[in-house]
Amino acid sequence: MRTALRRPAFTLIELLVVIAIIATLVAILLPALATARASARTTACAVNLRSIGQGAVMYADDHQERIIPSYTMTGVAGGAAVPLEGWGPILDRDGYIPGSRENRGTAFVCPEMLDIEGMRLGQTGDDPNNARGWMDWPNLRLGGQNVPTTIEDRGFDRILRIAYWINADNPIGAATVVTPDLYYTGSVGYGPSTNGLTIDYTRMSVFQRPAQLIAFADGVYAGRQRDNQFGQTNCRIGYRHKAKNAPATNTAFADGHVAMIAGNSFPRALGGSNLPKQVERENTGPGPTVYANPERTLAP
Repeated sequence: MRTALRRPAFTLIELLVVIAIIATLVAILLPALATARASARTTACAVNLRSIGQGAVMYADDHQERIIPSYTMTGVAGGAAVPLEGWGPILDRDGYIPGSRENRGTAFVCPEMLDIEGMRLGQTGDDPNNARGWMDWPNLRLGGQNVPTTIEDRGFDRILRIAYWINADNPIGAATVVTPDLYYTGSVGYGPSTNGLTIDYTRMSVFQRPAQLIAFADGVYAGRQRDNQFGQTNCRIGYRHKAKNAPATNTAFADGHVAMIAGNSFPRALGGSNLPKQVERENTGPGPTVYANPERTLAP
């Protein structure tokens, strides 16, 4: 009888070589896969902001060029228990963009969002992760805290999770000076202010450079434009993504298109310790701006 030939088994050295090759391949592929996943989430966020930006444009088209308000108010909300709806619930109620209170599955939630209530302390503080979280609307402002609530008599019958920031004149609290058509939008009805004015609807016709005017970005709540750059205390822009390995945010502009802005390039507004000349350089060049009419607002 013919004896079957036996193949020799792997030697220990050969087995170790195979394991080393597999480990090397895994080490090479894992970072590439992680980068691909992050890129996919960044793209999904950009799609969300494009939907929001286009929803806001459609809202303006349906309302005689009036820009959607960050809130609709009556008088000055100085800590009183006045429920405020917000731009997200307005888009949801009026059928432009559906939302929910889930952490995924809607255009109002970034895939890179952290599960943090970003404004739970009334401000984002010095922790940049707070601006990468979320805020629930409609809500009450009680002592700087946000208390989610519905407003049944106005059609806001559910609470929505929102993980994006809107460029708005949003002086919730004690009376302050109102500048008409200052940013992309504002808290319509706030006032009368210390200079006797009330915030009215901003109209698209006042935008001098709609393709450069920032409307929405990764982040929470609204306003605080003087502290927009990465690492600033109370920055509400959520730098959830990367551009050339630096923190960056997806941004929707007033004309509806979306682009990314790096954390050290986001334009800031006047206020705090910001130098007027620096603010002018950041807002009047060929890049993005937070002002509806930067040349008028920043004129000497």
